[in-house]
Amino acid sequence: MVVHLVNSGLQSGSNIYLVVGSRTALIDAGLDRDSARNIAAIKKLLNGRGLDMIILTHFHFDHIGGLNDMLDEFGSEAYAGAGDAPYIANCDSAYTLSEMFGGTLEPTEITELMEGDVIDLGEHRLRVVNTPGHTCGGICLYDEVTSSLFSGDTVFSCGIGRTDFPTGSAKELAASLRKLSGIDVGMLYPGHSETDSDGNRAIRYGLMMIGGGF
Repeated sequence: MVVHLVNSGLQSGSNIYLVVGSRTALIDAGLDRDSARNIAAIKKLLNGRGLDMIILTHFHFDHIGGLNDMLDEFGSEAYAGAGDAPYIANCDSAYTLSEMFGGTLEPTEITELMEGDVIDLGEHRLRVVNTPGHTCGGICLYDEVTSSLFSGDTVFSCGIGRTDFPTGSAKELAASLRKLSGIDVGMLYPGHSETDSDGNRAIRYGLMMIGGGF
C-alpha cells in the first residue's frame, strides 16, 4: 500500500490521504475552496487510474466540503460511518458546520460503514473502527496488514479531537481511545497534524489528555 498526503490539514482544511493498492481510496475530502488544487494533485498521483472510493472519517465540513467536487470529477462512491452518514447525505449545516467554514454541500448519496467492515484495496485491508466522541459516528480505518491507522479527528500525533461541537462527547471519546489502545498501531495518519510513526504513543498521550489514561 502506498499512502500519499494530498493536502496538509495544518491550515483550515483536513489532511487528505490517497491510498493506492490494487484499488484506490481517498480518505477525507478537505474544504470546497481547495478542491481545484486538491483534484489536480490527486489526478497527478493517480497517473491515469480511477478513484474507486472516497471514505469520510466524520461529518465536519473541513473533511467533507470538497466531496461534491470530488464525486463530480472522479465518479467515485462515497462512504462514511453509519452514525454520521445521514448528516452528510442531508447536508445538515447545524452538524456539519458548513456555515462556520463558509461553504455549502449538496445532498449526496453515502454508503454507510459499520463496525468491523473491511475495505479491501487488494494487498491491504482497511477495517472500520467506530470511534465516537468527536462526532457521534466518527470512524478510524485500521490497516490489518501494516498496522497503520487513519484516525480522522479522534486522535492526533499530540492531541485529540474537540468534543464541544454537536454530538461530541468527552466520555465517548475516552472510550474510543481506550478501544484504540487495545490495537497495535504503528503509523498514524491523523485528520490534522503530522503523521506519527508511533501511533500507540499518540493514543496513550490522548488518553492522558482526556483523563482516561492508564
